Amino acid sequence: MASSVWNSWLCALLIAAEERTALLLVIANAPKDLAARTRAAQLAGLPPADFSRRLAGTLPRVLLAAAPADQVGVLVDGFESLGFAAFACDPTTAPGDEDRLLVRSIDVKPDALAFLDGKGEAHPCLGTAVSLIQRGLRVITTSETVNTTERRLDIGKAVLSGGLLLTSKIQKQSVRTEETREAFLLLQRNDGQPDAIIYERRVDYRFLGAAKQPASYANLELTLARLRVLAPAAPLDDRVAKPGFVSGLPLTSSDPVDLALYLVTLARTRGF
Repeated sequence: MASSVWNSWLCALLIAAEERTALLLVIANAPKDLAARTRAAQLAGLPPADFSRRLAGTLPRVLLAAAPADQVGVLVDGFESLGFAAFACDPTTAPGDEDRLLVRSIDVKPDALAFLDGKGEAHPCLGTAVSLIQRGLRVITTSETVNTTERRLDIGKAVLSGGLLLTSKIQKQSVRTEETREAFLLLQRNDGQPDAIIYERRVDYRFLGAAKQPASYANLELTLARLRVLAPAAPLDDRVAKPGFVSGLPLTSSDPVDLALYLVTLARTRGF
Protein backbone atom coordinates (compact mmCIF):
# COMPACT_ATOMS: atom_id res chain seq x y z
CA MET A 1 0.00 0.00 0.00
CA ALA A 2 2.79 2.36 0.97
CA SER A 3 4.61 1.50 -2.27
CA SER A 4 1.50 2.31 -4.29
CA VAL A 5 1.13 5.71 -2.59
CA TRP A 6 4.82 6.44 -3.17
CA ASN A 7 4.57 5.54 -6.86
CA SER A 8 1.50 7.75 -7.27
CA TRP A 9 3.25 10.67 -5.59
CA LEU A 10 6.37 10.16 -7.72
CA CYS A 11 4.32 10.06 -10.93
CA ALA A 12 2.52 13.27 -9.94
CA LEU A 13 5.87 14.91 -9.18
CA LEU A 14 7.32 13.89 -12.54
CA ILE A 15 4.24 15.12 -14.39
CA ALA A 16 4.44 18.48 -12.57
CA ALA A 17 8.13 18.78 -13.41
CA GLU A 18 7.41 18.02 -17.06
CA GLU A 19 4.68 20.69 -17.12
CA ARG A 20 7.04 23.26 -15.64
CA THR A 21 9.61 22.61 -18.36
CA ALA A 22 7.09 22.63 -21.23
CA LEU A 23 7.52 25.59 -23.58
CA LEU A 24 5.54 27.11 -26.41
CA LEU A 25 6.98 26.62 -29.86
CA VAL A 26 6.02 29.71 -31.83
CA ILE A 27 6.15 30.44 -35.55
CA ALA A 28 6.73 34.09 -36.42
CA ASN A 29 6.97 33.66 -40.18
CA ALA A 30 6.27 30.75 -42.53
CA PRO A 31 7.29 30.09 -46.14
CA LYS A 32 4.58 29.43 -48.68
CA ASP A 33 6.56 26.58 -50.25
CA LEU A 34 4.38 23.45 -50.00
CA ALA A 35 7.33 21.06 -49.69
CA ALA A 36 8.80 23.05 -46.79
CA ARG A 37 5.45 23.13 -45.01
CA THR A 38 4.97 19.39 -45.51
CA ARG A 39 8.39 18.66 -44.01
CA ALA A 40 7.67 21.09 -41.17
CA ALA A 41 4.41 19.28 -40.39
CA GLN A 42 6.34 16.01 -40.18
CA LEU A 43 8.91 17.65 -37.90
CA ALA A 44 6.13 18.83 -35.60
CA GLY A 45 4.45 15.43 -35.66
CA LEU A 46 1.24 16.91 -37.00
CA PRO A 47 -1.02 16.05 -39.95
CA PRO A 48 -0.58 18.66 -42.72
CA ALA A 49 -4.15 19.91 -42.30
CA ASP A 50 -3.70 20.41 -38.56
CA PHE A 51 -0.34 22.10 -39.15
CA SER A 52 -1.92 24.57 -41.59
CA ARG A 53 -4.84 25.23 -39.26
CA ARG A 54 -2.53 26.11 -36.37
CA LEU A 55 -0.67 28.63 -38.51
CA ALA A 56 -3.79 30.19 -40.00
CA GLY A 57 -4.41 33.84 -39.19
CA THR A 58 -2.12 36.57 -37.96
CA LEU A 59 1.41 35.49 -37.00
CA PRO A 60 3.04 34.77 -34.61
CA ARG A 61 1.09 31.60 -33.85
CA VAL A 62 1.73 28.90 -31.28
CA LEU A 63 2.41 25.67 -33.16
CA LEU A 64 3.09 23.43 -30.16
CA ALA A 65 1.69 24.32 -26.76
CA ALA A 66 3.80 21.91 -24.72
CA ALA A 67 7.18 21.37 -26.35
CA PRO A 68 9.68 19.67 -23.95
CA ALA A 69 12.41 22.10 -22.92
CA ASP A 70 15.14 19.58 -23.74
CA GLN A 71 13.87 19.15 -27.32
CA VAL A 72 12.55 22.56 -28.27
CA GLY A 73 15.99 23.85 -29.34
CA VAL A 74 16.32 21.07 -31.89
CA LEU A 75 12.80 21.74 -33.14
CA VAL A 76 13.48 25.45 -33.53
CA ASP A 77 16.67 24.73 -35.48
CA GLY A 78 14.77 22.30 -37.68
CA PHE A 79 12.08 24.84 -38.54
CA GLU A 80 14.68 27.53 -39.16
CA SER A 81 16.48 25.25 -41.62
CA LEU A 82 13.20 24.93 -43.55
CA GLY A 83 12.82 28.70 -43.87
CA PHE A 84 10.54 29.32 -40.90
CA ALA A 85 11.14 31.96 -38.25
CA ALA A 86 10.63 30.07 -35.00
CA PHE A 87 11.32 30.58 -31.32
CA ALA A 88 10.54 29.04 -27.95
CA CYS A 89 8.64 30.89 -25.25
CA ASP A 90 8.05 30.24 -21.57
CA PRO A 91 4.54 31.65 -20.98
CA THR A 92 5.23 32.15 -17.28
CA THR A 93 7.72 34.91 -18.15
CA ALA A 94 5.14 37.05 -19.98
CA PRO A 95 4.94 40.46 -18.23
CA GLY A 96 1.59 41.48 -16.75
CA ASP A 97 0.09 44.77 -15.61
CA GLU A 98 1.78 44.32 -12.24
CA ASP A 99 5.08 44.83 -14.10
CA ARG A 100 3.90 47.94 -15.91
CA LEU A 101 3.18 51.55 -15.09
CA LEU A 102 -0.58 52.09 -15.14
CA VAL A 103 -0.97 55.57 -16.62
CA ARG A 104 -3.63 57.86 -15.13
CA SER A 105 -2.65 61.04 -17.01
CA ILE A 106 0.09 62.40 -19.24
CA ASP A 107 2.11 65.58 -19.10
CA VAL A 108 3.06 66.36 -22.68
CA LYS A 109 6.02 68.61 -23.46
CA PRO A 110 7.55 69.59 -26.80
CA ASP A 111 10.37 67.02 -26.72
CA ALA A 112 9.35 64.66 -23.92
CA LEU A 113 6.48 63.46 -21.85
CA ALA A 114 5.80 62.26 -18.34
CA PHE A 115 3.37 59.55 -17.32
CA LEU A 116 1.42 60.20 -14.13
CA ASP A 117 0.50 57.25 -11.95
CA GLY A 118 -2.43 56.88 -9.58
CA LYS A 119 -0.62 58.84 -6.87
CA GLY A 120 0.09 61.73 -9.22
CA GLU A 121 3.80 60.92 -9.37
CA ALA A 122 5.43 61.81 -12.68
CA HIS A 123 7.54 59.29 -14.62
CA PRO A 124 9.51 61.13 -17.32
CA CYS A 125 10.02 59.45 -20.67
CA LEU A 126 11.95 60.68 -23.69
CA GLY A 127 10.43 59.97 -27.05
CA THR A 128 13.56 58.04 -28.05
CA ALA A 129 13.00 55.69 -25.08
CA VAL A 130 9.79 54.31 -26.61
CA SER A 131 10.82 51.29 -28.67
CA LEU A 132 7.38 49.94 -29.58
CA ILE A 133 3.71 50.89 -29.24
CA GLN A 134 1.21 48.04 -29.18
CA ARG A 135 -2.52 48.43 -29.50
CA GLY A 136 -4.70 45.89 -27.77
CA LEU A 137 -8.09 45.10 -26.34
CA ARG A 138 -8.97 43.48 -23.05
CA VAL A 139 -12.26 41.66 -22.76
CA ILE A 140 -13.34 41.06 -19.17
CA THR A 141 -16.27 38.71 -18.58
CA THR A 142 -18.01 38.67 -15.23
CA SER A 143 -20.74 36.26 -14.15
CA GLU A 144 -23.33 36.74 -11.41
CA THR A 145 -25.80 34.20 -10.09
CA VAL A 146 -29.28 35.69 -9.83
CA ASN A 147 -31.96 34.08 -7.65
CA THR A 148 -35.58 34.99 -8.33
CA THR A 149 -38.93 33.87 -6.95
CA GLU A 150 -42.14 33.79 -8.92
CA ARG A 151 -45.64 32.51 -8.30
CA ARG A 152 -47.41 30.08 -10.60
CA LEU A 153 -50.94 28.75 -10.67
CA ASP A 154 -51.04 25.44 -8.76
CA ILE A 155 -54.27 23.50 -9.56
CA GLY A 156 -53.48 20.75 -7.07
CA LYS A 157 -53.02 23.17 -4.20
CA ALA A 158 -56.17 25.04 -5.18
CA VAL A 159 -58.26 21.83 -5.06
CA LEU A 160 -56.80 20.67 -1.74
CA SER A 161 -57.29 24.08 -0.11
CA GLY A 162 -60.79 24.58 -1.43
CA GLY A 163 -59.67 27.51 -3.55
CA LEU A 164 -57.96 29.34 -0.71
CA LEU A 165 -54.44 28.76 -2.12
CA LEU A 166 -54.18 29.19 -5.86
CA THR A 167 -50.46 29.62 -6.41
CA SER A 168 -47.13 28.24 -5.25
CA LYS A 169 -43.69 29.79 -5.10
CA ILE A 170 -41.10 28.71 -7.66
CA GLN A 171 -37.41 29.41 -7.04
CA LYS A 172 -35.38 30.08 -10.15
CA GLN A 173 -31.63 30.51 -10.54
CA SER A 174 -29.92 32.03 -13.56
CA VAL A 175 -26.47 33.27 -14.46
CA ARG A 176 -26.11 36.81 -15.77
CA THR A 177 -22.97 37.43 -17.78
CA GLU A 178 -21.56 40.83 -18.65
CA GLU A 179 -18.70 41.53 -21.04
CA THR A 180 -16.57 44.66 -20.78
CA ARG A 181 -14.25 45.60 -23.64
CA GLU A 182 -11.51 48.17 -23.13
CA ALA A 183 -8.88 49.28 -25.64
CA PHE A 184 -5.38 50.13 -24.51
CA LEU A 185 -1.95 51.28 -25.66
CA LEU A 186 1.22 49.61 -24.41
CA LEU A 187 4.36 51.73 -24.68
CA GLN A 188 7.44 49.55 -24.41
CA ARG A 189 10.62 51.27 -23.28
CA ASN A 190 14.30 50.67 -23.99
CA ASP A 191 15.71 52.74 -21.11
CA GLY A 192 15.28 50.21 -18.32
CA GLN A 193 12.09 51.78 -16.98
CA PRO A 194 8.79 49.87 -16.74
CA ASP A 195 6.61 49.77 -19.83
CA ALA A 196 3.59 52.10 -19.64
CA ILE A 197 0.04 50.96 -20.33
CA ILE A 198 -2.75 53.42 -21.12
CA TYR A 199 -6.30 52.07 -20.78
CA GLU A 200 -9.11 53.78 -22.64
CA ARG A 201 -11.34 54.44 -19.63
CA ARG A 202 -8.77 54.83 -16.84
CA VAL A 203 -7.08 58.04 -17.98
CA ASP A 204 -7.80 61.69 -17.23
CA TYR A 205 -7.78 63.19 -20.72
CA ARG A 206 -7.68 66.83 -19.63
CA PHE A 207 -4.13 67.02 -20.96
CA LEU A 208 -5.68 67.03 -24.45
CA GLY A 209 -7.04 70.50 -23.77
CA ALA A 210 -9.55 71.83 -26.27
CA ALA A 211 -9.11 68.73 -28.44
CA LYS A 212 -10.67 66.49 -25.77
CA GLN A 213 -13.70 64.57 -27.09
CA PRO A 214 -16.80 63.22 -25.30
CA ALA A 215 -15.98 59.61 -26.24
CA SER A 216 -13.13 57.83 -24.42
CA TYR A 217 -12.05 55.85 -27.50
CA ALA A 218 -11.73 59.04 -29.54
CA ASN A 219 -9.53 60.47 -26.79
CA LEU A 220 -7.37 57.36 -26.81
CA GLU A 221 -6.89 57.81 -30.55
CA LEU A 222 -5.90 61.46 -30.04
CA THR A 223 -3.45 60.35 -27.34
CA LEU A 224 -1.93 57.84 -29.73
CA ALA A 225 -1.52 60.52 -32.39
CA ARG A 226 0.36 62.75 -29.94
CA LEU A 227 2.55 59.92 -28.74
CA ARG A 228 3.53 59.07 -32.30
CA VAL A 229 4.62 62.67 -32.86
CA LEU A 230 6.78 62.51 -29.74
CA ALA A 231 8.16 59.05 -30.58
CA PRO A 232 8.22 58.94 -34.40
CA ALA A 233 10.78 56.10 -34.51
CA ALA A 234 8.63 53.75 -32.42
CA PRO A 235 6.71 51.32 -34.65
CA LEU A 236 3.00 50.78 -34.06
CA ASP A 237 1.82 47.15 -33.89
CA ASP A 238 -1.89 46.34 -33.70
CA ARG A 239 -1.82 42.54 -33.99
CA VAL A 240 -3.09 42.00 -30.45
CA ALA A 241 -6.21 44.03 -31.29
CA LYS A 242 -7.04 41.97 -34.38
CA PRO A 243 -10.00 39.56 -34.17
CA GLY A 244 -8.98 35.99 -33.42
CA PHE A 245 -5.38 36.72 -32.45
CA VAL A 246 -5.78 36.43 -28.67
CA SER A 247 -8.56 33.83 -28.79
CA GLY A 248 -6.37 31.64 -31.01
CA LEU A 249 -3.74 31.21 -28.30
CA PRO A 250 -3.65 28.07 -26.14
CA LEU A 251 -4.62 28.32 -22.50
CA THR A 252 -1.62 28.80 -20.22
CA SER A 253 -0.96 30.10 -16.73
CA SER A 254 -0.50 33.58 -18.21
CA ASP A 255 -3.24 36.04 -19.08
CA PRO A 256 -4.04 35.56 -22.80
CA VAL A 257 -3.67 39.26 -23.65
CA ASP A 258 -0.34 39.52 -21.80
CA LEU A 259 0.89 36.41 -23.60
CA ALA A 260 -0.17 37.86 -26.95
CA LEU A 261 1.72 41.10 -26.25
CA TYR A 262 4.79 39.09 -25.25
CA LEU A 263 4.72 36.93 -28.38
CA VAL A 264 4.49 40.00 -30.60
CA THR A 265 7.45 41.54 -28.75
CA LEU A 266 9.53 38.38 -29.23
CA ALA A 267 8.52 38.12 -32.89
CA ARG A 268 9.61 41.69 -33.51
CA THR A 269 13.07 40.90 -32.09
CA ARG A 270 13.27 38.41 -34.97
CA GLY A 271 12.26 41.10 -37.44
CA PHE A 272 8.62 39.99 -37.83
